[in-house]
Amino acid sequence: MSFEANTNLEEAPVSTAPSSPFGHVVDALNGLGSIVIALVMVLMCADVFMRNAFNQPLDGVAEMVAASIIVIVFLQLPATLRHGRMSRADLFIDPFVSQRPRAGKRLRALFSLAGIFACGVIAYATWPLFQRAWTNNEFFGVEGVFTFPTWPMRIVVFTGALLAAVQYALLAWQDWREAAHDRAGEGRHV
Repeated sequence: MSFEANTNLEEAPVSTAPSSPFGHVVDALNGLGSIVIALVMVLMCADVFMRNAFNQPLDGVAEMVAASIIVIVFLQLPATLRHGRMSRADLFIDPFVSQRPRAGKRLRALFSLAGIFACGVIAYATWPLFQRAWTNNEFFGVEGVFTFPTWPMRIVVFTGALLAAVQYALLAWQDWREAAHDRAGEGRHV
């Protein structure tokens, strides 16, 4: 639940097990996102095979791939944050945290607050879209050729954004608490 400074991919982290029910949910969604990636790869390979071997492309592959990209991102976003693998500009923040730990952790907490806001806006904006898709039975694709309902994609975006906002809140709380602890430690050494 913290930012990892180690970018050496060959060095395994000390513990990779989720430490809470929230961690189990986030990691399960991450695994589900990986399964979706594998299914999309199989679907694309099957489409290429059908095109080349029988001149019969599979209907709806482009639509399914487009929708699955959104689903994959929001299934894996909370786990990406949880395990400290979100893309960020390390050029500034890591040296700043090393040189001024308390101020750096507070700055990271502020960045996390911005993440809470951004993910909260996405969740807030997606909920009415989900409700409309559910009540109006909205579909995605080409009518008569290939269609599928949009509500599963909308609920995944809502859930992923909401869980990412919660994860950002946990990271902000952790950084703020560690900054306060660093201050208490500085007071004892003076």
